[in-house]
Amino acid sequence: MVNVLQQIITQKLKQLTVNELMQYSQKYNIPITKEEAAQIIKALKKNKENPFEKEGRKRMLNQLAAITSKDTAKKVNQLLKKLAKEYGVEHWLK
Repeated sequence: MVNVLQQIITQKLKQLTVNELMQYSQKYNIPITKEEAAQIIKALKKNKENPFEKEGRKRMLNQLAAITSKDTAKKVNQLLKKLAKEYGVEHWLK
């Protein structure tokens, strides 16, 4: 069951829009610009890593940092953690 839920969440990450990401950033008080959001969305759509595996998430964030900046990658990591906590699956990101 966990694998199915992780696949659904991973698919949702690939389908996020810039506006949705901006809404999440405002909701969790993690400031990102619209330009950063667009770069993040573009990277997430291409991502082949599993964000629920520590090493996969690390590779994903490193790839994002190379495209955008380390600061932006840190913001994405914060967002992932806050979203996971909201839905009660923060233990999946350990």
